[in-house]
Amino acid sequence: MASGRNSHVLTCALAYAVATLGCSRWCAADELAAYRAERPVSGTIRVWASPADGWLVEHLGAGFRKAQPGVTLSEAFHGPESTFAGVYTGMADVAFMAREMRVPMESMAFEWVHHYKTFEVEIANAGLGTERLGVNLAVFVHRSNPLTRLTLKQLDGILGAEHLGGGNNIRRWGDLFEGDGWKDRPIHVYGPALDSVAALFIRRAVLQDSRKWNPRYREVATGWSEVLASLARDPAGIAYAAVLPGHEGAKSLALAANDDGPFYALSAQTVAARTYPLTRVITLALAREPGKPIEPAIKEFVRYVLSREGQAAVASDGAYIPLSAHSAQRQLQRLD
Repeated sequence: MASGRNSHVLTCALAYAVATLGCSRWCAADELAAYRAERPVSGTIRVWASPADGWLVEHLGAGFRKAQPGVTLSEAFHGPESTFAGVYTGMADVAFMAREMRVPMESMAFEWVHHYKTFEVEIANAGLGTERLGVNLAVFVHRSNPLTRLTLKQLDGILGAEHLGGGNNIRRWGDLFEGDGWKDRPIHVYGPALDSVAALFIRRAVLQDSRKWNPRYREVATGWSEVLASLARDPAGIAYAAVLPGHEGAKSLALAANDDGPFYALSAQTVAARTYPLTRVITLALAREPGKPIEPAIKEFVRYVLSREGQAAVASDGAYIPLSAHSAQRQLQRLD
């Protein structure tokens, strides 16, 4: 491994350690069960992944081969938009998804070929403050804004225009709170391009799959830093973005899934505990016909990823947050 990559991994791991300080209740590796093979397996498992996840996939593969020496992992690294194509074209057995599946484009492509839905297993929580597509998103306002929290219904009122879960348009700050100079101030919405993976996630999680966004949504297609920089220049702004250092002009809000709370800020702890309402997950996608078992070697590999050793690899990579023991156990139960 190149020294630059080692440096990157160390930086990510240190960032992860700082971010998760105090979250041992959810993140301690010793709360996860160690890998115990149900059976010895052999053969080749073809894994497609994004190049950004190359170190993690190779590390997981190396650990699994020690436990199951009869298995060979054939790893291929393509752009994140190509990873899932390996599964529905029959070129891969497993896709390491660095992002949410694009619906309906990718889901329909798979169903046209296989005539059943994709099987996805959660293998990590999305991370904080990374450049990978699988990053958790916070909702930000300008630091001068007195607002400190929002419900998802209120966020839908701001970002959307259809409001499938009820509610109405929220277009002025006075619709949310009282304050001198805020009553008639219009809300300016900033975010990534509406065809981005992050916007797709927000559409599902907040707009309940409505495609009708606030018509005054301001697309910032040049990255998270520019989204936050745009917000820092606009006291009337609101944005969703990854948490990045050096953007003191913006402050994040606590969010609640329900109108009466509770409200949670984005942190490694609330992500691992799945209390943060906009928690994103990283999955492995594969073809599993309903009612039929997973091919034994693939099942053992997924079980390894969900084990203490597999989640330790996730932690050491630093880009994602390991699953809690409870979350890992729920995914293991889905394999049977």
